[in-house]
Amino acid sequence: MDNEIIIDLLKEEMVPALGVTEPAAIALATSTAYRAVGGNVLNIRVTTDQGLYKNGYSCSIPGTNETGNEMAAILGALAGNPDLELRVLERVKETDISKAKELREKNVASVTVRKGISNIFIDATVTTDKGVGRAVIKEKHTHVVMIEVDGRVTYHQEEKREQQSKEKSGSLRNLKLIDFTRFIHTVTFEDIKFTLDAVEMNEELAKAGMKGSGMGAGAAINTLIEKQQLTEDIMTAAQMYTGYAVDARMGGEAKPAMSICGSGDHGIIATMPLLAISKKRNTEIERLARAIALSYLITIYIKEHAGRLSAFCGCAVAAGTGASAAIVYLLEGTDDQIAYAINNMGGNITGIICDGGNFGCTLKAITAAGAATMSALFALDDITIPCCSGIVGRNVEETMKNIGKIASPGMVETDDTILDIMQGRYM
Repeated sequence: MDNEIIIDLLKEEMVPALGVTEPAAIALATSTAYRAVGGNVLNIRVTTDQGLYKNGYSCSIPGTNETGNEMAAILGALAGNPDLELRVLERVKETDISKAKELREKNVASVTVRKGISNIFIDATVTTDKGVGRAVIKEKHTHVVMIEVDGRVTYHQEEKREQQSKEKSGSLRNLKLIDFTRFIHTVTFEDIKFTLDAVEMNEELAKAGMKGSGMGAGAAINTLIEKQQLTEDIMTAAQMYTGYAVDARMGGEAKPAMSICGSGDHGIIATMPLLAISKKRNTEIERLARAIALSYLITIYIKEHAGRLSAFCGCAVAAGTGASAAIVYLLEGTDDQIAYAINNMGGNITGIICDGGNFGCTLKAITAAGAATMSALFALDDITIPCCSGIVGRNVEETMKNIGKIASPGMVETDDTILDIMQGRYM
């Protein structure tokens, strides 16, 4: 594949996101539906795929002390700016939050699940004293495919955008690891240094997490180091920096993350371990930029096979695997050793489940950062899980595809069970 196409793909997937992307996507849908009609909000009805519903079920809304899909839906209609896409709630004020609480108490909003949908889906209807607006999002968190006003379609983009998406996905699916490593070896620094925007944005989030946001897991690692119960090395540095950023994000800090594949946590895990290790080892900034590009490409490749949302934790599994491979590159490993790291990760943490966006995401992220570092260090010493062991394939591409198969179709029933537990229906 031509370098320019890969660069365009990376730029398309790198999107600033305020808060967890699933409630942000719900807010984007309701804000789009509301803008179509205006007026005073009377009723909000949202239907989503189960993965999106699950991820937003109990996570914090940035800039507020509130959680959940219904609050995201209400705030989107009341104060969201759809022009900001995944930063849709960036300009929410205290008065908006107070009004949203009042509407929630009146059961104005409902968010329900439509099972059997494998890709992102949101159908939002907002009824006001001026009419009924409807917006539908499909495939990607920001991909608005239809807008209706009082039952009349005013905007439709689905066929053109979905075809473009399929063309790009199909091209990426056909690539091999050697295509990714060839890209990072040959692309000019000028063409790839935009990946450092992710480092800058995610590091700002990490700085906020140093104060003990969320569950405070990142700060706890630092405390354990100070107590000499942990040793400060590249592994704990990778875990601490990653924990800081995810803590801040899950704790509702009003700072954006640079997302990848529609997920801020994916973006954090794909970058922050690399930044931490780069700082510890004083690697060149250009090498860091190339490493991030490799991390992103492997993450995207695995997600193409696993799906945008899944029963396993794509943040830990997909982005963690991307980070591990990139750590090998960052520490000047060979292409073969990059493959070793991917096999090590595939045979190690693939089974970590996703139980939605919540404080537990920080622990999963810390686990992923640690596993990514250890898998990379093993690979650099030529220690790897041999081919055809469990889900480790005959080649590294097969391993990555097998990781995807574990999510879909492998864990579809697991996803149903997780959702039933979260909704209190599990007997």
